[in-house]
Amino acid sequence: MAQAFPRLQRLYTADVTLDAVRAKIERMTGARFVSSAPGKADVIACGPADAALEKAIKLSGGKKPVLVVLPGLFPCASKTYPSSITAIFLPPVARQGEPGSALDALVNAFLAETAPEPPETATPFLDRVRDGHRVHRFSAAEVAGDEADKASRSFMEEPSSGAISDPFWQKILAAEPDKARLAIRCERLLTELTTWFEPYSGSAITADEALDIASLIETRWQENVRASHCYGAQYWNHPSINATFAGPGGPVVFHDDWELAVEAAKRDGGQVLSWAGRTAPEIEQACDAAGVPLLRIEDGFLRSVGLGAGLARGAMLAVDDLGIYYDPARKSRLEVLLETYDLSAGEMARGRALIDVIVQARVSKYNFGKAKPTRFDTDQRIILVPGQVADDAAIRKSRSETIDCANTPNVNLDLLRLARERNPDAYIVFKPHPDVETGLRKGKLLPAETAGLANHVAAHANIVDLVDACDAVETFSSLAGYEALLRGKTVTVHGLPFYAGWGLTEDLTSVPERTRARTLEELVYLALVVYARTIDPVSLVHCSPEFLVKRLSEQRADRRHLFMTAVRRHMSWLGRKLGI
Repeated sequence: MAQAFPRLQRLYTADVTLDAVRAKIERMTGARFVSSAPGKADVIACGPADAALEKAIKLSGGKKPVLVVLPGLFPCASKTYPSSITAIFLPPVARQGEPGSALDALVNAFLAETAPEPPETATPFLDRVRDGHRVHRFSAAEVAGDEADKASRSFMEEPSSGAISDPFWQKILAAEPDKARLAIRCERLLTELTTWFEPYSGSAITADEALDIASLIETRWQENVRASHCYGAQYWNHPSINATFAGPGGPVVFHDDWELAVEAAKRDGGQVLSWAGRTAPEIEQACDAAGVPLLRIEDGFLRSVGLGAGLARGAMLAVDDLGIYYDPARKSRLEVLLETYDLSAGEMARGRALIDVIVQARVSKYNFGKAKPTRFDTDQRIILVPGQVADDAAIRKSRSETIDCANTPNVNLDLLRLARERNPDAYIVFKPHPDVETGLRKGKLLPAETAGLANHVAAHANIVDLVDACDAVETFSSLAGYEALLRGKTVTVHGLPFYAGWGLTEDLTSVPERTRARTLEELVYLALVVYARTIDPVSLVHCSPEFLVKRLSEQRADRRHLFMTAVRRHMSWLGRKLGI
């Protein structure tokens, strides 16, 4: 962790190089910069340049400490990557009678703060930097940095007097020629004297968390080496798709014509991103003929606060080079993962922890509907039947041994009838799909149709509240069944969703091709961590699903965000009514 700073209230600096990172310095120290006379400040801040140090010492009058801000391992001012700031205090007493330049005083302070302590061989963080996260690759993610930034990163990777031109690091090398002890000093510098910030909200994080985020961003960036040409995605999802697939191949190019997308991808040596529900066989055939890779993309499992049909952009994308997770007519990459992938102990632990995070945060795919405690006054077994969009691709492309998907006028009505036949004594709660009940999609059931089948129609309710209030869920293939599994409920499925056939659900449709029993932890890890790609919906920077859960929780509590979500939803409704 970063060092504990003395209690500070006011900082002063005349060093313009710190202007870009003032907010982070304030967050790091808990103090505020003052623009008035330096005599009113508790400490004088400056950068490591000799002229800046001399000026800061002069302004301090030998009575105030000087806070020297050095570039961290990652660029200080970065907004699209973890950033870090290293700070060393020069107490007034440390400079009394100090021979040499102000830079010498800084070097001596560094040596005093980072003196190796037994055991003198432990450098786990620095070893991780060198072995697993070679810092010279960070420039691939278009992280801008000044010369001091570059010197710091190069020095941390492999100290060498011949490769370092920065005066500060040259003096450090001369003062500590022993490489083993120098490595220990660098370890202490990075873990005790450096503060790390995540790129999403600028919050302080640990050094290891910073490397985790950097590794994720770098991995995603390098995965996007091909130019991407996208077809079929709605315009409000374009920023998220571009953020997900931009990389060395450039930004994503969006096309209204799939033939132009295939042609452009062939010309660029790139790939086609096609919205799964709009990926017709002729697109697949054209990509095969042109030798162009095709990735089907679709909303993921933790999407947004707000509906996709209500113009809310998604933050998680399912990415599939074989099929798509909701279509059992062909193998998807997720199905292959569930059949073949062996999880490590660490991955299993992360799957368990991710379930806990999701359940405790009470998030779902859309996070739609006002959350409130829900209770049904009955002693009967309560079964939740979640409705789906009747003409959705997840219905049209599914298969079922209880419902004729191709010929039924409304799968929800068939589902309700079957649920009542199977559970004549149960208290059945029907939850209309939010796209349907808000008028954004067709298929609404009338009260006369649900009468005698559902005991209660939970309009505009929050799905998590309903799942908590029920004993079981009976569904065709709704994601609500998956969300119920997370919360320990019994789930019966009539269709063939991605979570069926692995021993977690009561399956009314046989799935002989799914032969492996899976735990819920394995399902969650493979679906959310391995299969899907996640970005922060605010900063549009790659993030973990754990962080997305946190962000969705924040947005759900943000009145301004909820207001704008409602405005966009009504705009979408009006546009559909007008045929726009």
